[in-house]
Formats: sequence, C-alpha cells, structure tokens
Amino acid sequence: MKKFVNSILFLLILISLQASGNASRQEITISVKDKPLLTVIGTIQKKTALRFFYPMDVIKYKSKPVTLTFSGNVFTLLDKIFSQQPGIEYIQKEKYIVIRERIVAAPQLFNNMLEVRDNPIDVTGRVINENGDPVVGATIQVRGTTIATATNGDGVFQLRQIAANATILITAVNILPTERPVKGQKNMLVEVKGKTGKLDEVQIIAYGTTTRRLNTSNSVTITAKDIEKQPVTNPLLSLQGRVPGLFVLQPSGLAGSSVKVQVQGINSITSGNNPLYVIDGVPIISELPSTVIDAVLGPAGPNYSGNGNPLNYINIADIESIDVLKDADATAIYGSRAANGAILITTKKGKVGQMQLNVNMQTGWGQVGQKLDMLNTRQYLDMRYEAFRNDGINWKSPSIAADDLKVWDTTRYTDWQEELIGNTSRLSNISANVSGGNSTVRYLFGATYHKETTVFPIPSDFSNEKIGANASITANSTDNRFRFQFSGNYMFDRNQLPGFDLTQEALLLEPNAPSLLNADGTLNWAPNAAGASTFYGNPMRKVLVKYRNNTYNLISNVVAGYKLFPFLELSSSFGYNSMRTNDIRALPLILEIPENRANSLRAADYGTRNIDSWIIEPQLKFNTDISKGRMELLFGGTILNLKTTAGYLYGTGHLNDELLENVDAAATLTSQYALQSEYKYNALFGRLNYNWEDKYLINISLRRDGSSRFGGANRLHNFYSIGAGWIFSNESFFNDNIDFISFGKLKGSYGTTGNDQIGDYRFLSLYNFPTIEIPYQGVVSLMPAGLPNPHLQWEETKKLQVGMELGFLKDNILLNVFYVRNRSSNQLLDYNLPAIAGFTSYLVNFPAVVQNRNWEFSVNSRNLQHNNFSWRSNFNLTIPQNELLSFPELSASTYANLLVVGHPLTVSKSYRFSRVDPASGKYQFLTSKGEGTNTPNPSTDLTALVNKLPKFYGGFQNTLTYKGIQLDFLFQFVKQMGYNDALFWNGSRLPGSFYGGLSNQSVSVLDRWQKIGDKKPIEKFTTSNNFFAEVISSDYRFTDASFIRLKNVALSWELPVAWLRKAGFKKANLYVHAQNLFTITSYSGLDPETQSMISLPPLRIVTVGTQLSL
Repeated sequence: MKKFVNSILFLLILISLQASGNASRQEITISVKDKPLLTVIGTIQKKTALRFFYPMDVIKYKSKPVTLTFSGNVFTLLDKIFSQQPGIEYIQKEKYIVIRERIVAAPQLFNNMLEVRDNPIDVTGRVINENGDPVVGATIQVRGTTIATATNGDGVFQLRQIAANATILITAVNILPTERPVKGQKNMLVEVKGKTGKLDEVQIIAYGTTTRRLNTSNSVTITAKDIEKQPVTNPLLSLQGRVPGLFVLQPSGLAGSSVKVQVQGINSITSGNNPLYVIDGVPIISELPSTVIDAVLGPAGPNYSGNGNPLNYINIADIESIDVLKDADATAIYGSRAANGAILITTKKGKVGQMQLNVNMQTGWGQVGQKLDMLNTRQYLDMRYEAFRNDGINWKSPSIAADDLKVWDTTRYTDWQEELIGNTSRLSNISANVSGGNSTVRYLFGATYHKETTVFPIPSDFSNEKIGANASITANSTDNRFRFQFSGNYMFDRNQLPGFDLTQEALLLEPNAPSLLNADGTLNWAPNAAGASTFYGNPMRKVLVKYRNNTYNLISNVVAGYKLFPFLELSSSFGYNSMRTNDIRALPLILEIPENRANSLRAADYGTRNIDSWIIEPQLKFNTDISKGRMELLFGGTILNLKTTAGYLYGTGHLNDELLENVDAAATLTSQYALQSEYKYNALFGRLNYNWEDKYLINISLRRDGSSRFGGANRLHNFYSIGAGWIFSNESFFNDNIDFISFGKLKGSYGTTGNDQIGDYRFLSLYNFPTIEIPYQGVVSLMPAGLPNPHLQWEETKKLQVGMELGFLKDNILLNVFYVRNRSSNQLLDYNLPAIAGFTSYLVNFPAVVQNRNWEFSVNSRNLQHNNFSWRSNFNLTIPQNELLSFPELSASTYANLLVVGHPLTVSKSYRFSRVDPASGKYQFLTSKGEGTNTPNPSTDLTALVNKLPKFYGGFQNTLTYKGIQLDFLFQFVKQMGYNDALFWNGSRLPGSFYGGLSNQSVSVLDRWQKIGDKKPIEKFTTSNNFFAEVISSDYRFTDASFIRLKNVALSWELPVAWLRKAGFKKANLYVHAQNLFTITSYSGLDPETQSMISLPPLRIVTVGTQLSL
C-alpha cells in the first residue's frame, strides 16, 4: 500500500512538472489582416502552451484589429501585437498572460526604480473579497513599474525586490481596481470589493465551488440577501418561486409545520422523493420519523403523524446561501443519497477585518389572507328545512336528531372564521453576531431568539419559540499550507400548540351554534331539556388538547487540510448531528361531555425521538495545468452512521389535569410504538474536472456506495456521471461575427443515482411487541412485523439533461434553458398480499419505470441603470411532465385503481360526472359505455383521468433601487388542477345533513336543484349521504386551482453614512417585509396551495425591523 501511494505521488509530481514547461522558448508563425484581437489570441493559444486571462468587455470593446506577418519568439510577437493596442497591455508570468487596460504612470518610473535599488524587500500577500474568499487570478502590479505577478488558487501573491514604500495595484475581471501602499510590510492582506456579475458568482457544489460561467451542471444559488427578506422560519419556504425545477409546497400555515419539496418531479412510486439536505457538509435526515402522535406539524398537515420538517430547526438568519443541485453531474458524487436532488445550505462565516457587531431586530403580525363565503344562519336553516322536505321527513319528530333546529337558538349568528382563525398572530425575532479576524484567523459568533403565536383563540402561552446559537472559526497557516474550519449550530425549539387545527371548525361549524364558553368560563355543552349535551363538537375541546414539542438540534462540522505540495492537498471533514425531541399531547377530563366523565379517564400521549449521526469524509485533491487547460482530481471516501430511536406511550388514570404532562403520574402506561434502528453508509468516490482555455469543460464523477438497508448480495452499487460544457462565445469565429451575444454556453450531463429510502432492516425478519400486551403463559409475546426480502436492490434513476446559457448586451440579459429527462427503474414497492399470508404487503423491486421530462427556463436581466436608479428582474418557468412508462401486469395488481401507464403518478382515476338529473335532482355519472347512472361501478366506470400535476409553475422577481432605498417583490405562479373542497370537503357530507358541529356549507351550494326540470350544478338538499361517495370519487370534485401570489415584498432604506457616524454606527438599515400579501385565483376553496378545509392556509405576514452594524 505504501509503495502504491508513493507511486501515485511521484506520478502526480511528474505530471505537474511536465505541464509547466518553459513557454518563453516557443516559436510561432502567423499572418493576419484586420483580425479582431480575440481571434488572434485564440490562434496563439492553439499554437502555443500560453494561457490568456482577460476581461471580455476590455478585449472585445477596447481593442483594435490586428494586421501583421510574423515568425519568431512568441513574446516578441506579443510585443508587436500590443504595440498596436494603445489602450491595452499584457503582463506575463511563466505561461500565463493577463490582458488589461493600459496603466500610464511614467513620471514615477525612474524614482521607483531607484527605490527598488536602494531599499528592496520581498512581499507576500493574500487578496480576498468582502466575504473573505480568495480572489484567484488577480493581477498585482507595483505602481509605476513593470513589476507584476498574479494571485494563485488561494489568492496568494509574491513580489520580489520591490520598494518598501511602493504602492501595489490589484485588478481582476470580477473586482474593482484597488491600490494599497506597502509601508514596509512583508506580509499583506488586501480586501477588495467585487463587481461580480451573475456569471461569476460563486456556486457551491458537492465537495467544492465553481461559478455559473464554468459550471457544467444544472444548479441554482439563492443568497442570503434574498433569503433574509422573507419572514419565514423554514429556509425551504424562501425558495418558493425562485428556483426552476423546484416545487415547494407549504401544507399548513402553522409555525413549525411541515414543508413538501420536489426536485424535478416524482421519481419513486412509493419509496421516498425527498432531496438530500446538507448543512456545511453534514447531511441531515430528510424526513423526521413519526412518534405517532397526531400532531398539527405532520408531513401532510394537521391530524397526520409526524413532527414537521427537519429544517425547521435551522436558524434562517445564519444562512449564507442555499444551492439546489438537480442533475446527475451535480448530484451523482453523492450517490444514492441524492437521487431526488440535493439542497446544500452554507452558513455564515467570519470575515477579515476589525471586530463588528451586527444586530437584526424585527416584529410582525400574521393573519389568514382570505375568508370563504359560508351560509349565514337564515341560509343554513332554510337548507336544513328544505332537506327534510325533500326527504319527506318531519324534523320535529322525537326520533330525528336535529339539535340545531330544536335546541340551539335559531336567531343566533356567529362568524366562526372570524372567531376561530380570524385573530392576529404575533412574531418577534432578534439575532446578533460578532465577527472579525485577520489573514490567519477569522471568527463569527451569533445568537438568535424567535417567537411566533397563532391565529387561534387560545392563551398567549401557545406559541413557537426558538433559541439558537452558532459559531464559526476559520484558520490557516501563514504560508497557507494548513487550513482549519469549525462550524457549529445549536437550536432549541419549543412548539406549544393546540392539539388540533381549528380551520375545519371555523369553516363548517353551524352559524347558529352556541357560544363556546359559559359565563363562568367552562365549556358550553348546550344541554337539552333532558340534560343531554348537544354541542359535543365544541371547538374549545380541541383548544384544550394541549400539544407541546421540544426539540434540541446540534449540527457541527470540522474541516482540516494540509497541502503536501502546491498541487496536492490532503483534507478531511468530520460532521455530527444530534436531534432530541420529546412531545406530549394531554387530554384533560373536562374534554368529555359531563354525562360521560364518570366512565372516562384522563389521558396523555408521550413521544420521544432521538437522532444521532456522524460522518467522516477524507479527501485528496490534486490540480495541475496540462497543455492549455487546468485539471483537478478529487478522491475521497464517506463513512456515515445514523442511529434513530423513537417511541410513543399512552398513559391514563392521572389524578388531576395538572399532572398530565408527568409521565410518572399515569396509573397505566401502554407502549403504542417503538423504533430503534441504525443506518450505515460507506462510499468511495472520485471526480475529474478539466477546463481547457475556459472554452471546453468536462466533469466526470464515479462513486461506489454501500448501504445497510439491503442484503449482503446487493449492498454495493456503482453510480457515475459525466458533464460537459462548451463556452462557444470564447471562440474566435463567434466573436468575429456576433456582437450582441456576450456569453454563450452549451452544456449537458448524463449519469445515474440511486434510492434507498425504504427504512432499515427490510431485508430481515423483524418482530414487534404487540400494541396490547397479551401474555402467553405469563410471558409477553413477540409478533412478526413483516416478511423479509434479502434480494432487495437499489432503485436507480438515470438522468439526462442538456442546456444552453446565453448572455446578451454585455451580460445585461442572461437566458438559461434546460431540457430534463429522468428515468427511474427497479422501483421499490409494497406488493399487497392475500389475507391468508398473515401480512398485508411484501417489499419487492418491481420492473416499473417512471419518467420525468421538464423544460426549465430562467431569465436574469439588468433592465435599467441610470445614475442612482437601477432595476433588475429575475424570471423562471418550469413545465413538468411525469409519466409511468411501464408497469408489467398493472391490471392484476393492487395499484390498478391508482396508476395508469402513459399517465402521471399524480393522476386520479375518477367517475365521469354527467349532470344533476333534472327529473330526480340527483347526481348522475357516465358509465364506461357513456350511459347515465346514479350508481357507477368502481370496477368498470373509473374512466376519467384527472392530472393533479402542475402544468407549469415559476416566479417573477423585481428589484428597484434608488440611492439607499430598495424595493423587492416576488410573484409566484402555478397552473394546476386541485380539489374543490369548498363544495366537497374531505370525507364530509352532502348539503342538508347535520353532524353536530360540522354541517355548514359554502354559499355555492345555493345554486341547487329544487324542482323537476331544474338544470343546476348542485344536487337537491338531503339529510342523507347515499351518493356522497360517488360524487367525491368523480371528476366533479376537481377544479382549476391555479394562482398568482404576491409571495414577498421587501422595502428597505439604508441610512446615509454621514448620519451614522454621529451615532457610532457603521451601517443601519430600516425595512418592511411582507409575505403572501394577496393571491389572484379563481379557486373557490380557502387556499389554492393547501387545497384543504382542515388545514390553516399560509398566513399573510408583515414585519418591520432594523439591521445595525457597530
């Protein structure tokens, strides 16, 4: 092994030395007449080993055509060429040629030469930008002399034998020219200001960085300046409407609730479509395991098991950037973990400079943005009376349950939307950090506090509170050979909410329902004359079901690296994530109606969840110049371990309500759920990146993964990708003929990724304790949990993507177009079994193929720049297509009524709605033969196919700036079909029935059938639900749920510096941020995004605040 390593090192050194030959000895013959300078440079690069660096605007717009015939030394040729260019000059360092605008400083030349002779020193320095990142390829020239050099990959430069009192000039394509006096310093650190365009912004990729100009993959970067403008607590919500190919859904407006994310569509039928989340190099779990408490934070909204999204426990103020990686070129190096894309979050780090204190304070308010028109008391009572008449029933009969007509006050009216979800939530947030450092050590320490209440009519202690802290230390040796970085983020999140969402009660509670509380503050049960409770649907029952979720989350990472040689670095990262959660749902005895309390017990659910993961990733990085290009090789490995424990206990028999939160106070405890699992993941990977003259780009990744979720025979799998790019705008033939296109690149990628999101140990025989412990001969027994399948294999996704990027008018307009085709095969599915098997299903690999085809467009433009005013715009559009390409023997499987070959996975097989029968007033449907019927056959008549996949979605952002005032606004738009829940609420009833708390209807039901011959869209009112199952299983339930939403507005004012100096501030900013201000839609439900009558819609939030720097 030692000999092998030594051989590799020797080979790398040999390559590096050979690649850096003496360019000055090269001879060249050339003859040109009136050729653009860019064309001539291209010819020289092809015939020699020289590499040229230049600002495109300088060489394209400030050069003159070249005419000459020459044969001889290449540098003599360059001298002749640039003698014809009065405004341009070149600087040479070995084989690197830097072209820039000519600097004229002749009067000082003689004096500086004398100073060099009399007082020479050697200077080593480092050039960084405002973010502390190295500036690579910058030209460093001693003012008034011809002495010059360039910075290396770490931003480091060396100048030998220059004057101690000299002044150096730093220039580069992406920075503003900067001068610094040497003042006798032998070690200098120079911070410069960037003039980075969109093409040269840094993008984070797997295990490295690149720029949009040189990136061969399909990825998008969202920076802190856009993230911080949105008053959200989950960073994923800041991506809505900003990233083509990324669909983010907020299923609930409750603070801390879940977020659904899809990157380029649905790849897997059942086995997970979550992207990989990576925070500062540490992957975190993509979906929280359930504690089986029916909390309001679940993955699909209220009343679903789960506890929200893991990124709820990251402080959004700590984030520097979010990078969304979509294609195989970007994600294949992550292997099986990134089959559904990857979202990389980079937190803020310390910057070079004096210590600085930054404080951000904001407060705000939130409200439900829209109310539904529901029936008032008169309309509701008339509906009920009409329903009884239609059914031929006397509602006054003692046998008829009609408390809303017999017991409740028929003159009472309450707007329950205003009462239950019409309150104003309050939001408060304060964050602060201290940062600073020098050329060798940079630091940042920060803390944050956040509190947000709800719109429900509940006590003030029901809220979501977050307390967080973060730290970052970055260090390097004076010779920049050793580097070290530590980052850590900790957050405590306490979410105290009612046990249930009150949205459905706000919409469906009868308008004449009694008051919620009696005069003494107790629950009002509205007893009838016999003393029996009639208001058993009192929403305050749900308010008093207290839910509390405490989560402690720690993410830390250490990176250390050492340069063995200038071209070879050995490094390793060590990451750790620990998440501790305990939650409780308390059910006090007062929730029971009085007549049932004698036979009832107090009860509580106690849940716990602990997640611990660590990851080690050693890497070896080699880079060198080969011919006219730059090559980088990366070799590495991954060792990951994830342990999860979760449990859920049900306790009863507490002596009083105050003891419900104490698990030891329960008289009986029953285990309802228990989980203990360990996931192990190992991998070896490699990547080759080659850049030839900033024209031809190639990126190749290889990876071999091992997952503990599969049996020994199928545990290992190989993944790969290849990405390529051609910057044709740097070709001489292109620049000779086309001026209005300033940048052009074609790129594409193909590769494979995998999916192992199936849970742990599915290949083994597992046993559980039964939920109800029934001892066998005095011993608690075990029961099988499922059938094992040792032959399980990886799902595999093959990704093909091609794209084009164009820059127009000096890159003032940037167009990006991508075509995407992803195919996922070897699907992991639960195959349903007959009852005699003893198990309901069996996990297998099935030869079904799912395809996603997308078109992705984005346009970035600088529309106007005049004096102190500027206007910039960003537009993106995604047109997704999802299709089940094949599913052998689908008709004989249990998926026959769910899936259709040739259609999206989101298709809904439904009855074809016909009309309301004018004769009977009942809903009619069409059979497979096109005949009308009231009773369609589910085996043959589910012939309507409704596609709920969005037809297109995107966003449009504008930024207007005048002096220190800036206005940003973002519109999000989606074209889609959705559930018409205003007419047909999930699992509810037809208009006219009474269900003691959930009987009201939308005013749209008033357009109903009343007499023979009526042609109406709504069936006659009835107290029966005989045909409700048919209508909610028909295409009549679906409607257009498209919308345009003003997602975000941010108005800020940066106070003048002259004002701040007097107060001792470096910077101060006042701002107003708003989220979900208004929505344009024809959707008749509460919200077209959530499409639910049981889930609180995203709130309209407005905040005001200030940012201060000291």
